[in-house]
Amino acid sequence: MRPGQDLPDVEIGISYWKTLGLLVASAALWLMTSAALFGWLPFEAPANASAAAGYCGFMLFGLCTCMFTSQLLSPNRTVLVISRYGIRDLRATSFNLIAWQSVEAIDTWRSRSSTYLVLKLTPAAKDRFAAASLLQAAMAANKILGLDGIPIRASMLTVSPGELLDICKTYLAAARGSEIGPAGFPSAQAGVDLVEHG
Repeated sequence: MRPGQDLPDVEIGISYWKTLGLLVASAALWLMTSAALFGWLPFEAPANASAAAGYCGFMLFGLCTCMFTSQLLSPNRTVLVISRYGIRDLRATSFNLIAWQSVEAIDTWRSRSSTYLVLKLTPAAKDRFAAASLLQAAMAANKILGLDGIPIRASMLTVSPGELLDICKTYLAAARGSEIGPAGFPSAQAGVDLVEHG
């Protein structure tokens, strides 16, 4: 039996409390832009360029409020599946399962507001993924930002970015046939569902 064959699938969802915080913030900003834009406050409503910015803010914060509300209505929805075969981000529709054989290295990248898990692909996998024009454009844009690979947003999940990195490195090592110590296996914890497949 290969070292990684007995690893269970890991299903990771979105954090309820982080989403609730963003919902409250976006709803408050939506109400503030609405009040300023529609003259609900005792001062004069904005005109011209200010009104255009107000309408953009009204639509943006309204959309964010709707998005976070829908996420809260399905709190147990799995968004990231890690298995012995690969990793799949269910939030992204541009790629399916990324097999561990296609991954050369795993690292994290931090922007001002988010942390990303970056899967650096092997040269053969880059050529295979480059055939999809949408993914090719996305990878070119990522390269401009300094990302060499496929980013997976690690913020807003029920596990920390560090825990996600450790889980992925464990599964990558298992797929490569490396020996893994008992500490390398993920354990059942808050936010991580281990799914046994027979």
